[in-house]
Amino acid sequence: MNSTPPAEPPSLEDIAAAGTRRQRDADRLKKSSDDLKTLVLAALREGHLKPTEVTKASGWTGAHVRKMARDAGIEPDERYRERAERLKKSQSTGAAG
Repeated sequence: MNSTPPAEPPSLEDIAAAGTRRQRDADRLKKSSDDLKTLVLAALREGHLKPTEVTKASGWTGAHVRKMARDAGIEPDERYRERAERLKKSQSTGAAG
């Protein structure tokens, strides 16, 4: 989106209106993110959907969804726990070298 500068300098009212719009948009984004987080965590707790499917549908990264899940007390499914432990171990030994 290319916006062209106005012919006249902006007024304080123009700036205030833009600031109000930005804050309103930020508030809507926060609410929609909170709503999405609630849905994602509910799906992970329920366990009927694969975590990778939930992550992909959410549009968030796997790391972000995993962190949210751990912060909410949702541990990896037993099927993934061994892989997660191996990965964690390899990352800690790789960082030490």
